[in-house]
Amino acid sequence: MRHIALTAAFALATALAAPAHAGWYVSMHGTAESLTWKGANGQALDLSSKDGKGVVVDRIAPDGRDGLHAGDRITTVDGQSVAHVKDLVTYANAHMQDPAKLSVRRGGHTMDVALAAGELGALVHPHP
Repeated sequence: MRHIALTAAFALATALAAPAHAGWYVSMHGTAESLTWKGANGQALDLSSKDGKGVVVDRIAPDGRDGLHAGDRITTVDGQSVAHVKDLVTYANAHMQDPAKLSVRRGGHTMDVALAAGELGALVHPHP
């Protein structure tokens, strides 16, 4: 009887705790030339740098997150060249809580995208 009561208590605790953690899962994969992550809440990011001419935003959800759109090419961060995804991640690791300014090529034009403190770190290292 005690086993049934403990099992029921555990099942109830699990059922009540699950909604508190809903959306906390992040699936992430990265290499020197790509970074992909998807959160349970619908947020997602795919970056690639196959040609070494900057980091291409292949997908970002929601579109416009942090001022970025699919098709954007990030060429510098705070004036430092980023030819590969690993360059962007290395810079973000060294400046996790700092604001950042990205130079982005969009539709044949170069523009600056300002990120508030911590946003670059959160972009490449998403937290659930």
